[in-house]
Amino acid sequence: MAWDEWEQLKADALARRQDGMRLDSAADAAGGGGTGAAPDLKMNHAGNKAAVKALREEIRPDTDKAGSHADDSSSTAAQKFSSWATGSALKAAHAEWELQVKNLKGRLGGDQNALEKTHQDFRYTDIGVKSRIAQIDMGSIPGEEG
Repeated sequence: MAWDEWEQLKADALARRQDGMRLDSAADAAGGGGTGAAPDLKMNHAGNKAAVKALREEIRPDTDKAGSHADDSSSTAAQKFSSWATGSALKAAHAEWELQVKNLKGRLGGDQNALEKTHQDFRYTDIGVKSRIAQIDMGSIPGEEG
């Protein structure tokens, strides 16, 4: 079975379910709501790949650089003002900054991992469905004359 046939089967199944459950964002029969296009679950492989690449090569390294940019000057300022309340306040502010940068870097790493896993899960699901469809014996379809 060719991939085009799979797409046709999905379209036929969707047509049979038009009166069934639909998400609020899907277009209704009058054309209102949603994008107006037939709903379909699709993975934007190129967009996902670009997002992972941006996280890996730009966003995470740049966050690391920006997060540590003020380390030396903040430490120096806190030492210079150590006998004042400003010194301890600068030290506390810098510690909070470091914590927030660490949390952001962890979140970005988690987002990158989730995008990579989602991409992999969709690929394996698509391959599995295609494999199962290829195994269907089209020789004995009920109701068809042969």
